Amino acid sequence: MTNISSDEVRIPRYARDAVARHETVVVFNRERPVLALVHPDDAGLVPAAHGRPLRSILAALRALPNPDESFADDMALVLRSQGTVPEDPWAPS
Repeated sequence: MTNISSDEVRIPRYARDAVARHETVVVFNRERPVLALVHPDDAGLVPAAHGRPLRSILAALRALPNPDESFADDMALVLRSQGTVPEDPWAPS
């Protein structure tokens, strides 16, 4: 794979916006496709350390069932059982 700086290419704003929306943009030369611009996530170029795309996480969360009616009461009970919470939990003790 060859990498170049974005300063070295001129891509119209509407094409950049389309790629940002995960649309593939095809560049033609004499009515023949010569280049395809794709979002890095869609091309599998995002490093594994980058994590999962937000849209897949949101889709997974939407697929979960809603908590039962007593969930809020259960969480309040857990919080009360923990006692006082430090003002800054990250400060060294």
